[in-house]
Amino acid sequence: MLFSQASIHLALAASATAHMLLSHPVPFHQVAPDNGPIDPFTPGDFPCRQHGTYRVDNMTQWNAGETYTVDFLGSAVHAGGSCQFSITTDTEPSEKSQWKVIQSVIGGCPANAKGNLEGGADARVADKFPVTMPSNIPDGQYTFAWTWLNKKGAREFYMNCAPIKVGSGSGNASTASAASALSALPDMFVANLATSKCTTVAEEDFVYPDPGQNVVTGKNATPGPGGAGCAKSESKPPSYSGGIFAPGASSAPAAGPTVQPSPPAAEPVPTAQPSPPAAEPVPSAQPSPPAVEPVPSAQPSPPAAEPVASVAPSQPSGAPSCGTPKSPNSSNDTNTPTTPVAAGECSPCTNDGAVVCIGTNQFGLCNRGCAVPQNLAAGMACSNGVVVAAAKRSINFPRAHLHRRHGSSRFI
Repeated sequence: MLFSQASIHLALAASATAHMLLSHPVPFHQVAPDNGPIDPFTPGDFPCRQHGTYRVDNMTQWNAGETYTVDFLGSAVHAGGSCQFSITTDTEPSEKSQWKVIQSVIGGCPANAKGNLEGGADARVADKFPVTMPSNIPDGQYTFAWTWLNKKGAREFYMNCAPIKVGSGSGNASTASAASALSALPDMFVANLATSKCTTVAEEDFVYPDPGQNVVTGKNATPGPGGAGCAKSESKPPSYSGGIFAPGASSAPAAGPTVQPSPPAAEPVPTAQPSPPAAEPVPSAQPSPPAVEPVPSAQPSPPAAEPVASVAPSQPSGAPSCGTPKSPNSSNDTNTPTTPVAAGECSPCTNDGAVVCIGTNQFGLCNRGCAVPQNLAAGMACSNGVVVAAAKRSINFPRAHLHRRHGSSRFI
C-alpha cells in the first residue's frame, strides 16, 4: 500500500508527544527528544531518528558478558508489543549500517499492559529489561539500538539509539574480530514502514522470523507471525531518495507494491513497403491500399526467373486509392482479360478474392471491386484467372495456401 507524505506526516505529528523513548542506556543527544515512530518520508529518520547528528552526552559502559538493565520513558505503550535490542560497530549509524540482534522480546515490551499507561511522556515505565552483551564481543565503541513493533494502534516502527563502550573502548570496533563475533548474530528486523514488505497484525505480539538465541517471551504475550511478507527477515529499509525510500543494496524492498517487470515489447515485423496513410492493418507483411479492409496473407513474390507463386505482391506506397473503381467490362472478370491499365491504377472487378487477368502481361487480386495491376514475370502470362507460362504450362500453387471459393470447385 502506498501512503501520501502529507497524511503520514500529520499522523506522526499528532502523536509524537505521546509515545516512548529509550531512557537507559542514555541515547544520543536530541535538542527536542523525539519519541515518535520512524517516518519513512523524512530523510535521516532511519536509523535512530537522529537525522545524521550523533552528539554523545553520556557514553554507557557495557562490557562483554555483562547484563545491563534497559528501561524507558513515556506512557503510550500501545499494550506492549515485541522489541529487539541490537548493536552496530558504526558510532554514527547510517542507512547502510549493519545491526545485529543480541536479544529479542516477544510481547510485553516496553511494558506489560492492556493499553496505555498514565503519567505522560516523562513518566518512567516500571517494566525493565535485563540484556546481556555476548561474551565474545571485542572491546571498542558501538551503537546500541532499541526497536519496537507495537501491539495496538497504528502499525508503526520505533527506534532509539545510544552510544556504548565495551571494555576499554579505546578504539573503533570495526575490526575483523568484531565482524567475526557479530556474524553469528541475526539481523535486526524492520517492519511497518511504507517501504517494507512486512506489516504486523494488530492485537498480536509479533514473532521475529530470526530472533536469535536470546529470546524472552512476555507472560501475557499473544504471539503472531504478522501479515504477508513477514516470513523473511528485513534488516533495513532502502535508502532515501526524492521523497520516498529508493531501492538500495539491502534486502528491503523498494517503495510500494512489488511489480513484476513487463516483458519487452515485440519488435514490429518488417514490411516490404510502408503502408499508405489511412490503410487498415492486414495479417501479412504486405501493406494494404488506403480504405481497404484486411485480406488474408498471400505468399511473397519469387524472383523474376522463377514461376509466380504469389497473387498479391506489395502495392507501391504511392499507388492511388482503389475506393472508386471503373465500371466493370465483364460480369466474369476472373476469366475474361480486361483492358490493360496504367501502373498503379485500379481495374474494376466483381469477384472478391479472385485473380483478375489484366491484358496478357498483368494481373491483380480482386479486393472490394478493385484489382491493382501488377506486371507478370518474363515468360509468364495470365489467362482465364490463372497465371501460366507463355507455353500454357499451368502453375501449381502450394495447396497450403489455396482456398476453395464457396459454391465453386475451382481453387484460387
